Amino acid sequence: MQKTSIGKYVTILLMFVFTVTTTIAQKFSPSSYIAEHKDLAQQLMNETGVPASVILAVAFHESAYGNSRVAKHLNNHFGIKGKNNSKAIRSAYKGYGSAEESYRDFVGLMQRRKANRVLFDKYDSDDYEGWVKGIFRAGYTSLSSWTPKVLATIRRYNLDKYDQKEQQPVAKGMLAKSGAAKIQQDILLSSMEANDTSAGFTSGESHVVTKGDTLTELATRYNTSVEALKRRNNLQSSNLSIGQRLLL
Repeated sequence: MQKTSIGKYVTILLMFVFTVTTTIAQKFSPSSYIAEHKDLAQQLMNETGVPASVILAVAFHESAYGNSRVAKHLNNHFGIKGKNNSKAIRSAYKGYGSAEESYRDFVGLMQRRKANRVLFDKYDSDDYEGWVKGIFRAGYTSLSSWTPKVLATIRRYNLDKYDQKEQQPVAKGMLAKSGAAKIQQDILLSSMEANDTSAGFTSGESHVVTKGDTLTELATRYNTSVEALKRRNNLQSSNLSIGQRLLL
């Protein structure tokens, strides 16, 4: 009986260590990934007409919201195949110098391939469902589960909010409106965090980065050190992103 109890204890301990290690290794939570890349997705939508929600959702799905090995080592967020010069992993997927290059190549693929070009004439930038189904029919993937999963991502995180055309820059004297926009953004991030059930964090053990946060200030606030925060969150630099969740 004693050996059985010890065995159960060891198993539970190993599971705990694995969970903590996996959580720390993740660079992004779902909401922080969206917060990090939404502006780029909106910019590409305004440039090309591909809905920002579709760009974000496809990247989210294909890259495990930025945590896949291909995303980490090749900056490939869309599962596009091609050449790479990586010495870290062996992969048939295309390598990019940055995540932005990957995003731009995806919308470029939509424009280059004849099967995809018809989508620009057929669907508006606010018809995310039509776009997702059209991309699947055009041969982006053969997995039947791809379409429902991408659509579910858009709906779960309300990504269609980003399909609204950007407003004109705020003029002087309009700070109240600017403040209201920030409040709406904070509410949206809070809403996404509430839906973020797969990040592996529990209340009181983490901090969601907001505007103005620095590692030095957070280390002081939570009675820890900058190096400890970097180590716990697998950070290579002191740069933080709004919406990023840090393990304390």
